Amino acid sequence: MPLYPPLEFRGQHLEFLHDTTLEVDLEGALSSGKTCAALWKELEMLRRHAGIWSLIARYTGDSVETLLRPQFEQLARIHNTTLQWNAKESCYETLNGSRCYAFGLKTQSSKAEDRYARIRGLPVSRIYIDQAEALPADIALELRARLRPDIEARVQGKSFPRQLTFTPNPTNFDHWLAKQFPATNAIKNRRYYALSLYDNAHNLPADMIDSMLQTYPIEHPKHQTMILGQRGMNVIGDPVYENLFDRARHVRSITPSPDQVLLEAFQIGRHNPVWLVAQRTYGGAVTLLGGVLGQHAPLEDFLPVVALKRRAWFPPESFRFKTCTSPMAGRSTVRQTRYTLLNKLQAAGYEPEWRPNGNAPDVQLAMIEEISSALRRTMPTGEPAVSISQDASRWLLATPDGTLKELQFAAFAFEGGYIWSDHTVSVAHEDVRQPHEDDLYATAMHAIENIWLNFFVETPSDAEREVTRNRIAKQQRQTRGAPVKQLHWMAM
Repeated sequence: MPLYPPLEFRGQHLEFLHDTTLEVDLEGALSSGKTCAALWKELEMLRRHAGIWSLIARYTGDSVETLLRPQFEQLARIHNTTLQWNAKESCYETLNGSRCYAFGLKTQSSKAEDRYARIRGLPVSRIYIDQAEALPADIALELRARLRPDIEARVQGKSFPRQLTFTPNPTNFDHWLAKQFPATNAIKNRRYYALSLYDNAHNLPADMIDSMLQTYPIEHPKHQTMILGQRGMNVIGDPVYENLFDRARHVRSITPSPDQVLLEAFQIGRHNPVWLVAQRTYGGAVTLLGGVLGQHAPLEDFLPVVALKRRAWFPPESFRFKTCTSPMAGRSTVRQTRYTLLNKLQAAGYEPEWRPNGNAPDVQLAMIEEISSALRRTMPTGEPAVSISQDASRWLLATPDGTLKELQFAAFAFEGGYIWSDHTVSVAHEDVRQPHEDDLYATAMHAIENIWLNFFVETPSDAEREVTRNRIAKQQRQTRGAPVKQLHWMAM
């Protein structure tokens, strides 16, 4: 990031500079100053601890040469630290005998035994990895073994501060960094920070924040990551419902009606299973009431969580359910039933229905068209034809450690998490566009699409049924009970 005098560290930046935790994940928004703070800290360590060895790196060598090293050298001049580059050893040397290696961690060899070749045998006290979201998890594990006490320093009675620092852009909850550095900071010897653009406002031009807010306003799906520096959606691609979903309009307060049946969908057979509940109002509007997303959860662990929330949110004495799912070879043409995850769903007491071709790309595309049309519509009452409950406690992530966290995954999926794939699929010799299968937002949207397919498509609302009944009754009175010709409800 550009530097503007005076360079000053405050708040979380200052706290990070004094943090001696063994491992630190300093995540931050664009221009939040995370790289600057981390490099400054390494320069401080080189100066304060004569003879210390450290490593600064990115995953690729090109990005180290073109981005990381130039910024390190620029900050060294501001820091008034003299650096001498040793090309043979790929390291900087300082006047007090300290050394800082700088290279990319990715090797050119395709051999598995060469994957860690650049770091094995490298004894350093400190390691800093920039743009760590690009770093494979296994290399991060290998880096932990490189943090070794300096033997020569120990003989001299010295003790160098050891630390492993990562500065990624905000990750999604499924990234290895999010698992190893939870936001609760519950893991010993690990610390997570989240830097927002506002945390670095004093080091930025006066108009930069305004410019960034114009690019990522509060309603933008990436505002949370790009401006606030919080973990969340960080996808690249064209959103399926771009310019159709409006959080301010479609996310609102919803009270489920005991008079209307609840429509639930299970999306199973994925790493992240989904349970989602919707309801169709009397007039035909669709309300998405809540759900649970299981993070790498086996179905046998996921279903008890669902059962608990299902009973708490929608007591069986007050609500009725209809259940659907995706087809999964639920029936076989042979005598015995084929055993699939549907059997587990049925054994848990659910009676799901499904359309045989519900997974077909052309059917999926048709559901996207139906939902797109609904997102545009406004009901005669003034409410949108599609609504998502704003109650954050009704949208939960079930983590592998058994905890439940609030995650409005349905809204995130509509806002931009559900994106188009770069590849088409052939159906009857025709290219059909398809969404990107990310096993996260796509899984949630498939649950919504199945609710649409099984319960809404070509199915009149209660209001439309009543109109039909009244029309038939009126004609029968006029014709004195003679049979009335039946018309499709859409022709009324």
